[in-house]
Amino acid sequence: MASSHIIVGGATWFYLSSRYGMTFDAVAFGAAILGALAPDIDHPKSTLGQLVKPLSTAISNIFGHRGVTHSALAIAGCLWVLHEHAAYQHVLIPFIVGYLTHLAGDLLTPAGLPLLWPIKRRRNFALPILKTGGFSEQLAVTLMAGWMISGLFAGGWPEFPLQRPWRSVVAAAQTYLGEGGMEKAAPPLPVRKPPETSRTKPLKG
Repeated sequence: MASSHIIVGGATWFYLSSRYGMTFDAVAFGAAILGALAPDIDHPKSTLGQLVKPLSTAISNIFGHRGVTHSALAIAGCLWVLHEHAAYQHVLIPFIVGYLTHLAGDLLTPAGLPLLWPIKRRRNFALPILKTGGFSEQLAVTLMAGWMISGLFAGGWPEFPLQRPWRSVVAAAQTYLGEGGMEKAAPPLPVRKPPETSRTKPLKG
């Protein structure tokens, strides 16, 4: 449901920005919510689709619902835009975060996601543990949003199960790339021994 995507997308960005020191303001928060609604632009009756109905209708007629906008191709497109327009990362990063939360939520429904679109358009990947609009969805959204937002009052969140391994990966990458983060660190130069002082030979006679 649109309300679930908005809550999860906004709460996720709130968590990440607070946990990792990223900028949190009205613009970034709005971008995260927009990203959480963006995949459903392929459905004219969706919340975002109704706002841009001509565009949404065209996308729906060409690709159908849960087509290209719900695929790995869309994720690659978002990352490409971020790479090409890094100057706008203040808006693009929260947008992509919201976009990914939408896809993650749809992945947990029976309909799943056509991640390999258009290679295998009819094959969807799903972990069907939530029913759209059902009690399970409402419970999951409430628990997740409450866990994230509670950090504002508790002064911190419990760590993600994968947080420590992720930090290890980041540390290893930084070591490989060097302090500048742009190129591989050069190997240390060998230590040269100082030249030995010449000894004066005693004169004979």
